[in-house]
Amino acid sequence: MLGDPFAFLVSCLFLIPAAVIAIPVHELGHAAAAHLMGDPTPRNRGFLRFNPRLFIETYGLLAVFLLRTGWGAPVPVNEYRLTGTGRKVAYALAGPAANLLVAVLFGVGVRVLAGMGYLPLTVSLLQGPMGYLATIVYAVFFLNLSFFAFNLLPIPGLDGWRVLEALFRHRNARFFFEANSRRREIWMVCALVIFVSSFLPLGINLLAVVMLPFYAPASFGILGQCAGYPGLNPCPLSGHF
Repeated sequence: MLGDPFAFLVSCLFLIPAAVIAIPVHELGHAAAAHLMGDPTPRNRGFLRFNPRLFIETYGLLAVFLLRTGWGAPVPVNEYRLTGTGRKVAYALAGPAANLLVAVLFGVGVRVLAGMGYLPLTVSLLQGPMGYLATIVYAVFFLNLSFFAFNLLPIPGLDGWRVLEALFRHRNARFFFEANSRRREIWMVCALVIFVSSFLPLGINLLAVVMLPFYAPASFGILGQCAGYPGLNPCPLSGHF
């Protein structure tokens, strides 16, 4: 589908409302966790409210359209208030957990609309406005689940890395310090590997492969099947609606 410019543009249009929901939800999850654990910084700086302009940043939004996943502008927190391994882990997981909760809610909507015969990703004149609604609901489901899976990856800057850091930094502080200091280089290597892999004979999307252990079980649990989106299908077998 991504080889067809028109189809690519249409798929991006449906991701716009999904991004307006998924990005703020993720960062608000972190903000709420910090607030509940005694850090007033997010509330004092006005980040404890649903305002997409506070959380959407250019590169993270661009990644949504090109990679079908992404990130938002980090919420300001005072990490010295997040003392203890448990609090740090809870803070790191709060963002993905918020996305997973929204994916569950919209997944219910997807199943209801599919049961009525309005299948996402098959918008046509015969389906009319309800067909478009079904695809928008599905796009919100997908992108939130994509954010959930992507941000759990153990890459510096993502929540999965924060979990590892909270659990193991005291054992190997030098390793985590050096990895964090080379974050830009690590991301450049990851981006290069993903880009090059798309040109291999098998056409493997490595991003989909590494996200699969988190994405696929959640999708099966919510929808009863693993379903991706044009451009990213982190499933054992290809399977859209």
